[in-house]
Amino acid sequence: MPPYLIGLSTGLILAVSTGPVFLTLIQKSIDHGYKKALFFVLGVGIADTGIIAVTWFGMTKVTGDTANPWMVLAGGLLLISFGLVFLIKKENPEELEIETRIKKKNFAHVGLLGQGFMLGAINPIVWAFWAAMSNYAIVTFTSPRGELFYFFGILSTVWLTDSLKAYYAEKLKKYLSPKVKRYLRMTIGIVLIAFGLKLLIQEGIAYL
Repeated sequence: MPPYLIGLSTGLILAVSTGPVFLTLIQKSIDHGYKKALFFVLGVGIADTGIIAVTWFGMTKVTGDTANPWMVLAGGLLLISFGLVFLIKKENPEELEIETRIKKKNFAHVGLLGQGFMLGAINPIVWAFWAAMSNYAIVTFTSPRGELFYFFGILSTVWLTDSLKAYYAEKLKKYLSPKVKRYLRMTIGIVLIAFGLKLLIQEGIAYL
């Protein structure tokens, strides 16, 4: 089977995952709309591409069998920070009016792109996944060209499915009352905090 097709099927592993990136993407699409959520997807894609470059060029020591403790710490704190924002942020007519004006500026796009990049780049789980895929590609395919097509296949699946998630999440918005959206935001916030605490606790246990 061609490397690109193998990559397309491998990308389904990330496509069906429901981790922090997925939850944040859904919320961003509901809050900002499909088109702006695509900048979040782009930020995640840039982070993925950078991680592939690092791991593919033989620097899997960054993650290896055990993740860099500082990366785990930063990832855990980042997830907790995102979760707290979802929990604390409240919506009222005045805030929505201000937010609507801000969304019209390019800064909103840059902010979403930056959030997507940070959430992808500081997540040790993502690093571990790409390190494993890099090792698999190097062992399985006989040329750098085949390895590149394999990675491109994975990224194609991820970009397509993330875009579809953002599109359909926006469609759900009209069926969600303000109360339901508030509960959804709180639920996502709690889950993100739980992910962050899990990383910090696991890293703490590893050093006991």
